[in-house]
Amino acid sequence: MFDSWESLVILIAGIFIAYAVVLWLGIIVWTYRDIRERTRDSASQALALGLVVLFNIPGLFLYLVLRPHETLSEAYERRLEAEALKQELADQRRSCPRCQRAARDEYLVCPYCATALQEPCSSCDRPLQPGWVACPFCRTPVLQAVPVAAATSAPPPPAPLALPAEPTAPPPATADGSQRRPGARAAASRARPVTPPSTPRAGSS
Repeated sequence: MFDSWESLVILIAGIFIAYAVVLWLGIIVWTYRDIRERTRDSASQALALGLVVLFNIPGLFLYLVLRPHETLSEAYERRLEAEALKQELADQRRSCPRCQRAARDEYLVCPYCATALQEPCSSCDRPLQPGWVACPFCRTPVLQAVPVAAATSAPPPPAPLALPAEPTAPPPATADGSQRRPGARAAASRARPVTPPSTPRAGSS
């Protein structure tokens, strides 16, 4: 079939060269696709392709060591998971303190148990967050910068202490030693009969 062994060697060498070229081109294409999935930086993409074009398989090993550890889709999914976790934590912070159900920022009372959540503005009736000293919607000063939950749960003020009654002086004593009541003189004066003044008789000198 072959005229000499030299033609056989040339054929085998051609097959190996073709295989090496195809493998080299395949590595370049795979590296280009892989680096595009991991970064949008054109300089990083050019560096990765240059390593594979110049050093072939050793360049591929060096690229595998230096490439980003996650793809753009994996980084996007990780950010989505982080955002979902933050949203879940935010929903838990906005839950009702009584029934532990989710409550929005604009809720004044819990729609499930009617627990007061926030104070409304006295001017625009917008919900006010705890710690605000002025309404950010209408610039009305907040009279009481205390959350509704704290205000409703505060204990009532203590009742004022009753002061002892001042001692009164005893009424003055009479001549017989008995104490005279304050209204005794007035009652005695009212009970005493009043004699009308005498009128002179006619003809008397």
